[in-house]
Amino acid sequence: MYIKEICLEGFKSYASRTLVPGFDPFFNSITGLNGSGKSNILGSICFVLGITNLQQVRAANLQELVYKQGQAGITKATVSIIFDNSDRSRSPLGYEEHSEITVTRQIVVGGRNKYLINGKLAQPSQVQNLFHSVQLNVNNPYFVIMQGRITKVLNMKPPEILSMLEEASGTRMYETKTEFVLKTLDKKQSKVDEINKLLDEEILPALEKLRKERMQYVQWSNGNVELDRLKRFCVAYDYVEAKRIRDSAVGEVQRLKAKITEIDNDTERVKVEIQDMETNISKLTAEQEANLGGEVKALSDEVDSLSKKLVQEVSVLNSKEDTLKGEKENAEKIIHYIEVLKQSIEEKAVAVQKSKEGAADLKKRVEESFKEHEKEYQAIVAGKNSGNEEKCLADQLGDAKVAVGAAETELKQLRTKISHCGKELEEKRHQLMSKRDEALEVENELNSRRKDLEKVKIELESLPHKEGQMETLQKDCAIKLDLIQKLKDTVQDLSAQLANVQFTYCDPVKNFDRSKVKGVVVKLIKVKDSSAMAALEVSAGGKLFNVVVDTENTGKQLLQNGDLRRRVTIIPLKKIQPSTVHPRVHQAAMKLVGKENAKLALSLVGYDEELESAMEYVFGATFVCKTTDAATEVAFNREIRAPNVTLEGDIFQPSGLLTGGSHRGGGDLLRQLHDLAECESKIAGHQKRLSEIEMKIADLQPLQKRFMHLKAQLELKTHDLSLFQNRANKNEHLKLAEMIKNIEQELEVANLAVKEKQTLYEKHVSAILQLEKSIRDHENNREGRLKTLERKIKATKSQLLLASKDLKEHENEIEMLVMEREAVKQEQSSLESQLASLRTQIYNLNLEVEEQLAKVDTLNKDHDQLQSELDSIRLKSKECDSQISSIVKEQQKLQLKLSDIKLERKRLDNEVKQTEREQKDCSMKVDKLIEKHAWVATERQFFGKGGTDYDFASCDPLKTREELDKLQAEQSSLGKRVNKKVVAMFEKAEDEYNNLMSKKNTVESKIKKTLEELDEKKKETLKVTLVKVNKLWVHLFYPFARSHGKARTPRRLQLLRWS
Repeated sequence: MYIKEICLEGFKSYASRTLVPGFDPFFNSITGLNGSGKSNILGSICFVLGITNLQQVRAANLQELVYKQGQAGITKATVSIIFDNSDRSRSPLGYEEHSEITVTRQIVVGGRNKYLINGKLAQPSQVQNLFHSVQLNVNNPYFVIMQGRITKVLNMKPPEILSMLEEASGTRMYETKTEFVLKTLDKKQSKVDEINKLLDEEILPALEKLRKERMQYVQWSNGNVELDRLKRFCVAYDYVEAKRIRDSAVGEVQRLKAKITEIDNDTERVKVEIQDMETNISKLTAEQEANLGGEVKALSDEVDSLSKKLVQEVSVLNSKEDTLKGEKENAEKIIHYIEVLKQSIEEKAVAVQKSKEGAADLKKRVEESFKEHEKEYQAIVAGKNSGNEEKCLADQLGDAKVAVGAAETELKQLRTKISHCGKELEEKRHQLMSKRDEALEVENELNSRRKDLEKVKIELESLPHKEGQMETLQKDCAIKLDLIQKLKDTVQDLSAQLANVQFTYCDPVKNFDRSKVKGVVVKLIKVKDSSAMAALEVSAGGKLFNVVVDTENTGKQLLQNGDLRRRVTIIPLKKIQPSTVHPRVHQAAMKLVGKENAKLALSLVGYDEELESAMEYVFGATFVCKTTDAATEVAFNREIRAPNVTLEGDIFQPSGLLTGGSHRGGGDLLRQLHDLAECESKIAGHQKRLSEIEMKIADLQPLQKRFMHLKAQLELKTHDLSLFQNRANKNEHLKLAEMIKNIEQELEVANLAVKEKQTLYEKHVSAILQLEKSIRDHENNREGRLKTLERKIKATKSQLLLASKDLKEHENEIEMLVMEREAVKQEQSSLESQLASLRTQIYNLNLEVEEQLAKVDTLNKDHDQLQSELDSIRLKSKECDSQISSIVKEQQKLQLKLSDIKLERKRLDNEVKQTEREQKDCSMKVDKLIEKHAWVATERQFFGKGGTDYDFASCDPLKTREELDKLQAEQSSLGKRVNKKVVAMFEKAEDEYNNLMSKKNTVESKIKKTLEELDEKKKETLKVTLVKVNKLWVHLFYPFARSHGKARTPRRLQLLRWS
């Protein structure tokens, strides 16, 4: 690779674009006069090669490399070197396919610096690597040997020569890369230390915490399964007990009601006896009162007289209370009238104030009018035109003449300025024409740059890629990931709800074949008709939870060594005896009710062929009927007599047993399993779509990169165009055009100012004429105006006298208003004294009312006392008779007996109500248990039976309930602490930890491998260079040594041998 051509523009002494072609591949020399730019060509080469010591190119900073340091309108320096790269064996790394390589470096005043390789932006490190790969290191101290340093090179010691050879051989590139890699290693090591610290302090503790939480979650999940089993057991026991109490309560209610009927008959008989005794007592009492009639009559008369007197006193009390009420109303009216008077006084005061203000205002207006006339009179006497003028007419005339002179002077100055601007405008227009060629050149360059920009735009628009397409796909990818995660959460929730259908076991023997265990029946079937889910659950019952295995030996191994956590029923496929409906019975049922109205339960489920015997055992003996009528026909027909289930879950047995009722929640188990399968299917579909989106993103990556590259080029060229546009706007031609425009504007402004000043001059001249005329008129009319003003002043004085009279009248009016206000105040004080006397009367009336009340109370007490005496006499007359007494005692005994009978009846009523309430509560409890727990309806036939999960005899319900409460408390406490999403979180955290460790190990191994490769390449390059140098030294010194009779290798050459 050698230099073919150099292009300089704005670099040091080369202001315009200069091409230097014709370089030789082996040797070149630059000659010319002093100051012709020889050193600047060498400096431009060093500039492109990336020299850092600017003193070798005779500059202190990069800005000095720009032509005249940017002071002559050129603000950037650009040097491009075209290298011939036809020799592929000596091509830079990565550029073997390019026949030419163009390297450009450009600096802009202000500090911007950029490199281009073959017209594309490149980083300085990329350019340095390109040159280092062909042993070009401009920053090598021996790359450019200046004058006076030749001798120093010749006198070098072997280590220095070795250093120079290393620099010349290009190993500096490897050393630089090694230093860079070591620095990167240091940075990465600090990052690795941070990662290790993060692992030790945060990630590993968090991972350990998640591991513990996962163990808690597994414990909680297993506890939920056991909790569900205990709940089912307790619910089954409650159901059986409630049903037993409900059935026994009916007979107890009938017995209690019969006993109540007997008690009612006894009650009626006792009441009749008491009524007879009451009649006898009344007869005896009448006879006794006839004997004691005089005393009773006297007391009765006295009581009547007191009653009349009491009525009179009460009427007097009412009269006094009415009087008191009227006086209080009068007092309230007086208070209201006083308030009205107060308001009237305030209004009078406001009227007095308004009257005073009106009189003062009238006097003030008259006085102001008098002062105006007096002022105008004094102005006319002083020679003014009116009283508002500050100067007299003579002074105004003098000011106007001064203004005319000033306006005339300004007009002359403006005309002189217009003449000067016209001459300057002609001169600048001539200069503008001389700069026209330069402006055209700038315009052409600007158009060229615009075309380049347009070319990039067209290329960008031609790409089959739209901006935002990648972002849309990435957004779709994120949405799909979110949907998949939500579906996975739903699957997890459904799996937790279906924990009781999970069959977990340990391998009973070593190397156990788990394919022998097929699974739980409910998970091995697929329902064909969703409307039959409730019927299938009822028909299968507890068999849905049976476990299917291949042989009885496998089942035996599971039961003995499988570490099962709950009781299970196992169906061995080779041992089970399936019970199926005879084909004749099946045909008869279809013929009787129709094919669609009666189907075998086995035909409504799908399963694998190897499970046929197990499925026939579970579903083979039962029909599923569409309606109740069809079920009745199938169950009780003589030719069929097969058990069946309706779609609602009602069971019809040929024996006549019917089971049905509330079936809320029927089919939930199969429905949840169906939902679980549907969610898993959706997850598979979304994952397939996600894979398609990821493939599209991968296919779109190259176009996206090309699009971003072109977009960056577009922005770069746009910025470059704007910079050139700014520079073009600052050239001499545009400045002259701007100056011409400013001068034309100044001329326009000056012409307008001349017109305005001319108008002002004419205005001042007309004002002088007007003032001279006014002075003449003033002299002629002065006496007449003075007389007119004297008359006005006299008239104003008479108005002032009239205003004084009006003011006096206002003062009289004010005195009248004051007197009226005083009268109102006196009336107010009179009303207040009346109010005080009324309040005294009200106080006295209150005292009288209280006395009357005391008198009425006394009469009431006397009346009550006499009445009590009268009652006691009548009582004594009854007690005196022994016969009446005995009857009363007998009557009291009967009353006590009646009370006891009533208490007994009430107790029995309460017992009946209590029993009926218990019966009702138990019935409601049974219904609620069936409604709340759908499985009760299907499994209640197993409640209390031995060998089932509901064996109340072998398992104490009280102890089971205690275990349930204890387990519920533990699960509740554990459920508050357990993290439901810990499994996914632990897996994610573990994956992240493994990825992090893998990346860490990968980075460390790559950096170490890179260092080893760089050292190896450095050694190989240096070895090749040393061999080449040794050959050159031999060819150079061997003839010289032989001519002197010495044929040996020079001393210096021996030092350069590679060891």
